[in-house]
Amino acid sequence: MQTAWLKQVVQELPGAAVVLFGQPADAMPMLRYFAGPGVELREWPKPFDPRGAADPMLDAAAALFAAGHGPVLVRAVDAPEPQQEDLLACLQACRGGEFVWAPDQRGAPWLCGFADAAQLRALLDAGARGQALSGEAQSGEAQTGEAQTGQIAVRRGPWARTVRDELDLPMLWHERRGEGAGAPTLPVRDLQSALQFFETVFGTELLSRDAAQALIAAPSFTLRLQQRGPSFAANGVCLQVDAVQALFASLQPHDLVAAGDRPACATDGRWDFTATDPFGNRLTFRGPA
Repeated sequence: MQTAWLKQVVQELPGAAVVLFGQPADAMPMLRYFAGPGVELREWPKPFDPRGAADPMLDAAAALFAAGHGPVLVRAVDAPEPQQEDLLACLQACRGGEFVWAPDQRGAPWLCGFADAAQLRALLDAGARGQALSGEAQSGEAQTGEAQTGQIAVRRGPWARTVRDELDLPMLWHERRGEGAGAPTLPVRDLQSALQFFETVFGTELLSRDAAQALIAAPSFTLRLQQRGPSFAANGVCLQVDAVQALFASLQPHDLVAAGDRPACATDGRWDFTATDPFGNRLTFRGPA
């Protein structure tokens, strides 16, 4: 499956140079096989920790600017879903001078885009290595869908799921089966507490339940809650809704939306915001303007 993802991800992009960073050195011939004919292959010089994926993105962007490229997009290969049109929309936003932040289900970036090297330096000088890349820099007005880090405009990129543990893969597989395949699944530590939270905050109705999971429905979405107990780790889902701003307004009394997760217009023209449940799960709601 990783082979299939690499072949899909590491392809030429119209109007852009594509560079694949890889390690260790003895893996480079294999990566050359995966990369498209117009893709440049470079060995990554530093140890890589996928749990801190933001910093390698900044380092890779700096390396590409130093080589004379710009604007620059840096993406993770463990987010296989975004299509070419998503990347081109992000690139267009960077060409317009914006810093692009595209979050995954945990709020970490699967893609960052920088207009120029000066913008990257300004983010680093402002201490934004941790701040901007945790979403906190996206505290702009919901009316415009933009935010400011100093004088740097931020544009939210499309949501995507990255696959980094044993729970992410089945969740991605289920989502790939299509919108009609059933409700997305959200892990929770305690099923009863989760049911009470969703009923209180979203007005959900319980459709079915057994000892390990429950199916609930709100006016705007359906969701399956799966009890994980001690093995629980926070995750997230993206739910399609018809009225993003109205749903956000209804959640305001509950204080579930951080400043950087407020409604904003993404590069694909859709609006979204993210609420965080008591277990730490991120619930992203997306819909038309």
